[in-house]
Amino acid sequence: MAHLLVADCLRLPLPSGTVDGIFSAGLLDHLAEPAAALREWARVVRPGGTLLLFHPSGRAERAARHGRPLSPDDPLAEPNLRPMLTAGGWHTEEYDDARAYFLTRAVRTG
Repeated sequence: MAHLLVADCLRLPLPSGTVDGIFSAGLLDHLAEPAAALREWARVVRPGGTLLLFHPSGRAERAARHGRPLSPDDPLAEPNLRPMLTAGGWHTEEYDDARAYFLTRAVRTG
């Protein structure tokens, strides 16, 4: 069974460890505190649960569409995202920054 929840992603009104997974589409790089969101999402996801970070275009395509270069500070850049996920309680299983899409799959540790 699935449920849709509309809430502040930094303060989810859910008990710890009660969610099987989280799907986030085009959100993380728009947050002022992406690391805090990853920690909060890990709090509500059970150990072994899944996090999917998705966008229907890759980072380079989005940067070009907005007329800007890729930024090394982009939270979705692999050197930034992997450590942020690890510190937040996630193990990165897949990182794919293709032209046509962005997808990272991580599993809740602990």
